[in-house]
Amino acid sequence: MISRSHPRHPAPRCFTLIELLLTVALVLVLLGAVIYNFSSAASGARLNEGAGQVEALFRFARAHAESTGKQVRILFPESEGGDSAEMVAAESPASTVRVTWEADPVGAPGVFRDLPAAASYVQSISNLVSIQMVQPDGQGAEGTGVSADALPNAGSTEEPAAEAARNPFSIVTFYPDGTGDSVEVVLASRDEEDVRRLMVRMTGLTGIIRRHVIAEANAAELEPSAPATEAAAEGLK
Repeated sequence: MISRSHPRHPAPRCFTLIELLLTVALVLVLLGAVIYNFSSAASGARLNEGAGQVEALFRFARAHAESTGKQVRILFPESEGGDSAEMVAAESPASTVRVTWEADPVGAPGVFRDLPAAASYVQSISNLVSIQMVQPDGQGAEGTGVSADALPNAGSTEEPAAEAARNPFSIVTFYPDGTGDSVEVVLASRDEEDVRRLMVRMTGLTGIIRRHVIAEANAAELEPSAPATEAAAEGLK
């Protein structure tokens, strides 16, 4: 009887301990890179989303003023300074923006009340971004970016005392004719890891809104220039 020998199959090769450790280390490095990229994208998305919400609020306020025939104002409490800062903080605690409207221009002219329809914008913006600076946009047709009607008048009986004490550049007004104040708003993310700054610029006459990133190296340029009276005083020293 002829015996047939079966071919021997080589024994399966097992991974060594060093190979397993290297594999685990490589997987951990790749996983860390993915998590880092995801967190960076998420933090950057908050600032972009906040800027988008600010733009949407500008469009909403413009449309609401035009459709109702009543002025709408957007106030930026964080841009207030001096004596009015504490007052505004008490009126709008933890709020980045506040939206009011002249509910009864005939019976109560100059009296502005909170606009409930804008509550969702206010909440979303306050959660996502903070206001670094608000200033008039010189590109608007009105030149200063703030119309004469939006400037508070302390001697007027129609203007509430709270409005008269505010910094006029921290208020953006939209009018029934579809126009508004030209303004530049610099935003920062609530996420401390995102050091970018975004500027949202609105031209009041046309309603065109643009945004661009401000480099951190140029952050010093965001400081508002000293008033003319202070500059003159410095020159006399």
